[in-house]
Amino acid sequence: MRRERHGMRPAGLLPLAVAFLLVSAAPILGCGKSGTRAEGDAHAEHDDDHGDEAARGPRGGRLFEGDGIRLELLIAEEGIPPEYRAYLYEENGKPLDRAEGSLHVVLDRFGGRRDSLAFRAEGDRFRSTTSVLEPHSFEAAIVLDRAGRRHQWTFTQHEGRVELSPEAVARARIQGGVATPRQIAVTVETPGEVRLNGEAVVQVHPRYAGVVRKLAIRLGDTVAKGDLIAVIQSHESLAEYEILAPIGGTVVSRDIIDGQSVDRESVIGTIADLSSVWVDFALYPQIAGRVRRGQAAVVHAAAAENGMRAPGTVSYVGPLLEQDTRVSYGRIVLPNPARRWQPGLYVTVSATVEQFHALVAVPEDAVVRTSGGPAVFRVSGASFELQPVVTGRTDRRWTEINEGLRPGDSIVVANAYLLKAELGKSEATHDH
Repeated sequence: MRRERHGMRPAGLLPLAVAFLLVSAAPILGCGKSGTRAEGDAHAEHDDDHGDEAARGPRGGRLFEGDGIRLELLIAEEGIPPEYRAYLYEENGKPLDRAEGSLHVVLDRFGGRRDSLAFRAEGDRFRSTTSVLEPHSFEAAIVLDRAGRRHQWTFTQHEGRVELSPEAVARARIQGGVATPRQIAVTVETPGEVRLNGEAVVQVHPRYAGVVRKLAIRLGDTVAKGDLIAVIQSHESLAEYEILAPIGGTVVSRDIIDGQSVDRESVIGTIADLSSVWVDFALYPQIAGRVRRGQAAVVHAAAAENGMRAPGTVSYVGPLLEQDTRVSYGRIVLPNPARRWQPGLYVTVSATVEQFHALVAVPEDAVVRTSGGPAVFRVSGASFELQPVVTGRTDRRWTEINEGLRPGDSIVVANAYLLKAELGKSEATHDH
C-alpha cells in the first residue's frame, strides 16, 4: 500500500507584522511533465511545472513515459521508512518484466547535497535499497537501463521552500549558523528555599533555673565564641553565673528579657553562623531518581536584586517521599560570605543530571515546531528550506539532533519563526 505524506503548503498572506519581509515564498509541489531518450541521445529538457498535476500511474505514483515504455515511481511508507518503488509498463499499460532492467535515481537537494539511490528487483517492482530522506524536496534524475537501451527522465519536487531578498533577510534579522558537535549539560529545575545551616545554629539555654539579671545581646548582633550572652541569678544558690556564646555568628532570635524567670528549657536566644546556608529544594517523583549527591547545581533567586545566582553541589538527597505530599527534598550547602542569601528567600535550583557529547547540536531557537514534528530551516544565501529533524536531549539553550542534520550543515539560528509563519500551519500532501 502507498500512503501519501503530509507536509507544508504556503498559508497565503503572512500576518501583517511579518508580511513586509517576504519577496517571494514558494513551497512547491512536484511537476508532472517528463521526457525520455535512448542511449546516446540528448537529455530530455527539465520541466519544472509548478502548476499542473503530474501524470499518474495505476498505483497513484508519478508516471513517466517515452520510447515505448512507461515507468511509475512512488514513495511508499506504510509502517516503514520512506522508500521509492517503481513499476514498468508497455505503452498500452501492460506490465513489463522488470527483471530485464536496472534502475537508478539521483536526488539533488537544497544546498548542494546529493543522494544516489540504487534499486533492486522485487516481485513485480523495483524497490530502492535505501530510504528517501525527508524532506522530499529535490531535483530528481531517473536512469532506466533495459534491453540495451537507456531511458532517462527528470522532475522537480519542492516543499517547504522560502525565498527572500537579501534586504528582507537583513531587516528580519534572520541569522545563519551551522550545526556543530557540542558538550551539553541536561538540567532539571525545581523550587527551593534558603534556610539556616542546621549544623551551624545553636539555641542558648540557661544551665540552672533563675532570674535574668543582665541580657547582653540584641537581635541581629554579631557575636564571637565566648562573648557574654546573659547573667543569671540561680534560684537555688542565689549566685550569679554567666552564659557565654557557644559559637560565633549572628543573633537571629532573642526570646527573653531582663528580669524574666527562666528554667533549663528556656531559650535565651539563637545564634547562627550565616557564612553558609542550606538551600532545600523539592524533589518531585518525576525527577527524584535523576538527582544525586555530588551533582553540580545553580541556585537562582529571580526576586532578589539583580537576580542573584550562585553555583553549588547537591550534598543531600532525601531517600523517602513524604506521605502527604509525595515529595522528597534535596539540599545544597551554599557559601554565604557576603550574607546575601537570607534564610526564607525563595529560589529556583537547576541541577545538572547528565552531561554528554552531542555529535550534532543546534541552538534551541533554531528549532521550530510543526504539525509534523520538530524542524529547522536549512539556508543557502537568501533561500531557505524546512528540514524535519529528530531531537534528543537539551539544556534549553542547545538541543541534540539525532536525525536530519550533519555537522557543518548551514541552518537558521535566529528568527526561524518568521520563516515558519510564511509556510503556515496548514497541512498539505507531498506530491510523490
